Amino acid sequence: MNRNVDGAATSNLEQNMDLRFLETIIPKEHFNLKTDGTAIENAQALIEQCHPGHTHMKLKNVDAEEAEAEMPLVQDTRALHGLMHGGVYYTVGDTITALMCAYHLEGPRERMLTGSGSIRYLRPVDSGVVQVKARLKRKQNKQLFFICDFLNEKGKRVAQAKYNYFLVELPSE
Repeated sequence: MNRNVDGAATSNLEQNMDLRFLETIIPKEHFNLKTDGTAIENAQALIEQCHPGHTHMKLKNVDAEEAEAEMPLVQDTRALHGLMHGGVYYTVGDTITALMCAYHLEGPRERMLTGSGSIRYLRPVDSGVVQVKARLKRKQNKQLFFICDFLNEKGKRVAQAKYNYFLVELPSE
């Protein structure tokens, strides 16, 4: 039986996330690719090397249909008023939905691009860890639509974001 980073049972699909297309689009001159861990550990290593790493997000699960992460309220994620910064929510949601898009890539020259995103902030977060749950709402040709919920420690929704991605083929060289 496979386990995620928290020890919960995972499916073979979750454990063996097909990152081969994701690995082809990662610029190796900017990132160190980790390939010796689980898919979640390898993806987390990439996250920690770029902007989303500054959110202190921790990826818990990801597949083509759903993803989960958590983001703690720490000094780095506070806005000037002391609450969770809105950009942290947006960045974490955009990051986990982009990883979900990797499952939908059909060739090494295909890329996922964020077409649009919107977010509604519903409640302030002044302490604790926010749980992030994203799901694929629909796929229409080469366009993917996601909804991402952000929940406080009491399970109440504090924000909800919607992301729209395009899967595009790079032009021939």
